[in-house]
Amino acid sequence: MNAFTHSPVKCSLKTGLVVTLFSLLTASTASAQKTLVDSREQAEGWYLPVHGFVFVEGKKTEKFELTLFKDNVELGKVATKKGRFELELDIDQMFTLYITSPGCQPKMIYVDTRLPQDLVKYPDYECYVNLQPAQAQLADPFYTDFPSAIVKWSDEMGGFYHSEHYLSHIQTRLAGIASATF
Repeated sequence: MNAFTHSPVKCSLKTGLVVTLFSLLTASTASAQKTLVDSREQAEGWYLPVHGFVFVEGKKTEKFELTLFKDNVELGKVATKKGRFELELDIDQMFTLYITSPGCQPKMIYVDTRLPQDLVKYPDYECYVNLQPAQAQLADPFYTDFPSAIVKWSDEMGGFYHSEHYLSHIQTRLAGIASATF
């Protein structure tokens, strides 16, 4: 056997090892690179991932319907599965989530997806919705037309969060016990 002749088995093993190492190196480099852009002008199609969970009186429910609105125009029904929903809401837009379930009061959540102009990395939003039975309605019907929560970017929290002040106020109004205004 000549010193310059290689066995086909050894050659294919070496080639396979080189290809595998190169693939692993490329994959680890790509996964370590989390920020895809340096400024928002470089990106199109940005969205806010929303992971939602729906409960009725604190217990997970699978019997609910979610209708999505953008700028008060209905976009349609959202697929739900096992008490969950997943959304990808366009950045710098206004959305309304309208959640209903048989025998429960509907809930409306307003989501403002505007971000600070220089922000290119942000966390997903997790949304927990607890529906109340329709017979529990003690509130002034005027307040049932208001969103149950307003969600927007919070510099203080470093993510999308509901307005705690609004939430506590509207919940007490819906329970029929608040007398303060804001």
